[in-house]
Amino acid sequence: MPDGCQLSITLCAILLLFSAATEADPDPESRIISYRSEPGGGAVFDGVIDTRPADLCRKASLSGARCLAPEQVLGPHRRLPNFSGLLWLLGSAGLSGEERVLVVGDNANRRDFIAGLLYLAGQQQIAVLDTRISGSTEISAAPGLVLSNIREKVFVAPMRSGRVVLRNELQALLASGNPPPLLDGRSEREYWGERVRGARGGHLPGAQHFASTAVNSAANDGIAFSSPAGDPIAYGHDGYEGLVYLARLVANGIASRVYLEGWSGWASDGALPVDSVSYPEPDDQAGAPTRVTGSQNIAVLLATAGGFAFAGFILGRLTHNRGAG
Repeated sequence: MPDGCQLSITLCAILLLFSAATEADPDPESRIISYRSEPGGGAVFDGVIDTRPADLCRKASLSGARCLAPEQVLGPHRRLPNFSGLLWLLGSAGLSGEERVLVVGDNANRRDFIAGLLYLAGQQQIAVLDTRISGSTEISAAPGLVLSNIREKVFVAPMRSGRVVLRNELQALLASGNPPPLLDGRSEREYWGERVRGARGGHLPGAQHFASTAVNSAANDGIAFSSPAGDPIAYGHDGYEGLVYLARLVANGIASRVYLEGWSGWASDGALPVDSVSYPEPDDQAGAPTRVTGSQNIAVLLATAGGFAFAGFILGRLTHNRGAG
């Protein structure tokens, strides 16, 4: 049984299920994505990417850092850019893809998203600083460098397009009856359909829950999931969360592919199969009867009685006036 199995029986069951063969990576630094606890330590980087909001990066950052926040990459509703636009953007950040890049910031999701994006784009090697930099002694007085209006370099690294799985490809794999392992990185409540953030709740058929938030803390460093059907396919809620998840899997030695549309894309097509399906409840049930409490009943009766009394008073006055006339 893998080391650390006492931490989670479910997690270890997933590992044993998917690991027809496992291999340890003795050197985490040899991975394309790795985590670091400090920016120095003798390592040499060709570039630094600061993922904090642009206003913070422009005030002060690590020496020579480029400001590249997720907001500069994503479209409305966290829509991912097309790849040609992404490569132009990376070139304007002074990257050719051949550098060893250090990704920094204050938020783990933001750092890992940019790391996952660089990984798919083909960046040669990515190190992620897993501590916040705001307020640290590593920040210099120099401001971070904003993206250039022109492309400073041509991003020439070949994209890792084989790491991306499209919806029709995933459909075909599921229909084959022997799909590779599917890893759902969302919360357990979303996995079981208790929380719904899309057209439907639930998970992809046969997918196993392996939360993105648990990947880095799991005591299974260096273990690779493998299956005769190929590397596991990971997905999150959407492309943003999917790339965060992918970065963490790769950094922990788990060779993975990613379904970038994520659960939101799959759930939007009602013809696609789903396990543990559920549907969001409407915020306002139009036409539903309103439950009236006892105090409300009394108030209604008093108001009705008052209305009748007032009507009787008016009718009596009218009758009196006519008689007097």
